Amino acid sequence: MSEDEKYMRFAIGLGKRGLGRTSPNPPVGAVILDNGKIIGKGYHHKAGAPHAEIEAIEDARANGYTDFSSATMYVTLEPCCYFGKTPPCIDRIIQENFARVVIGTTDPNPKVSGKSIKKLKSTGIDVSVGVLQKQAERLVEHFRIYITRNRAYLAAKFAQSLDGKIAAQDGSSQWISSEKSLRFAHYLRDTHDAVMIGVGTLKNDDPQLTVRYVEGRNPVRIVVGGNDIINGQHTLFGDNSAHTILISPRENPLKPLPKSDKVEIWPAPSDERGYVPIRWILEKLAERDIISVLLEGGSKIFASAIAEDMVDRIYAIIAPKLIGSSGIDAIGAEVSTTIGDAIELEEVEYRRMGKDMILTGSMPNHK
Repeated sequence: MSEDEKYMRFAIGLGKRGLGRTSPNPPVGAVILDNGKIIGKGYHHKAGAPHAEIEAIEDARANGYTDFSSATMYVTLEPCCYFGKTPPCIDRIIQENFARVVIGTTDPNPKVSGKSIKKLKSTGIDVSVGVLQKQAERLVEHFRIYITRNRAYLAAKFAQSLDGKIAAQDGSSQWISSEKSLRFAHYLRDTHDAVMIGVGTLKNDDPQLTVRYVEGRNPVRIVVGGNDIINGQHTLFGDNSAHTILISPRENPLKPLPKSDKVEIWPAPSDERGYVPIRWILEKLAERDIISVLLEGGSKIFASAIAEDMVDRIYAIIAPKLIGSSGIDAIGAEVSTTIGDAIELEEVEYRRMGKDMILTGSMPNHK
């Protein structure tokens, strides 16, 4: 590993601390190196707060460093060059007279993309772009979909048996996967703005959809209903620990109405099957600065999201258990009729989690 890769990896690790917290901005990490020593570091904590580059500069100044003429800044994403809630980072970097700036990946935002790099070079600063590019791009994949496709990013997560079932014939599914995998699932909740389920999962599991097995914050909870009336006494409608949105094509879907002021009902259109289009949901969420969604079930809503080509990434937790043909399939619809038509994930990664195996990959053309 080169020195540039070493410090960019450190910056990416810092940036991950902002996952699920910076929307509608991207998570970014930055490290400042001078004479082989880290003198400042930072990451973007939340929208409206200082960006990672400014955090790192102020951290270095707090450590007694004021001269950056021989320093290198490592930043995971191309610095911004326009006024938003904060001034452009590019001006501060130039003002501080950095010798070199190393960038993980260019900004997908058309307001920035390539412009900051060009401006840095025009001032004589040495600029390197594309160090650990794939990892840097992965860090901002939620933001990239949001800014380029005007919708929220959607990751589908499911735990399944070795033979591809997410529940037994009677609907029971707790717990297919191990406790370690459950902690990973809660980590995913923590790093996404929202978690979403279909009404079937609500009725069968009565989930809380909160973060309990890891340290973190609760995402917005989204339930997608059909034309039926939903029991307002389900746990998440009476739990004030997180905001809850019920999306339904029915005019009055919830009875009895919950007393919680953290429950919101969104009237929605429906297709010929009576289902709410997933694209409509993701576009409406993006308008509310909710830019990443973790879809947790069940098989019908998974199938709808895949049929609409709205799934950007899949997390499959595979447990060494066999349920058999009577179980409920992970994807409740036909995806392809031939092997040649099957959807093949890209940039696939595998990770062992206790007895389980976690497979993740991006959907084709969603990188």
